[in-house]
Amino acid sequence: HEYDMAKAKKRLDDAGWKPGADGIRAKDGVKLSFTCSTTAGNHIREQVQQYMQQSFKDLGVEMTISNLPPAVMWGEYWMQSKFDTVIVGLNFLTGSDPDTSDYFSSKAIPAKGGAGQNTWQFENAEVDTLLAKGGAVFVPEERKAVYQNIQSVMRKELPFLPLFQYAT
Repeated sequence: HEYDMAKAKKRLDDAGWKPGADGIRAKDGVKLSFTCSTTAGNHIREQVQQYMQQSFKDLGVEMTISNLPPAVMWGEYWMQSKFDTVIVGLNFLTGSDPDTSDYFSSKAIPAKGGAGQNTWQFENAEVDTLLAKGGAVFVPEERKAVYQNIQSVMRKELPFLPLFQYAT
């Protein structure tokens, strides 16, 4: 993936999203607009939001910032996937054996009755099959191949987009 505003504008144009009089793109009467949330008072995330908001504006996309107190953000809003987009800090803590079923299995979507952390509601039958296979194989080289296949799908599907890593 690359950051190329000219290509992004062309892709939106080609997909039929045309800028309106207010500069915001629309298609079939629907404005290209979304809300982005994070925990109020997290200055680094808020700065990231402001940069993203300006970048999206340059593309003709309206991004509204709606930040919430931590108690609200991490409650039902997060667990029941009530957001359009969010800026959050995630650490999958997978250790040396990268089973990410809790985050990427379709059975781990809390908003759909699942028990897990798949709050972005990612559903992919191939990934579900690979996660089950990876969890059942005990030969490290075979497990590695399965998890590399999962990484390929995730890279293509992008259920979430890592933007930056905190330096510690």
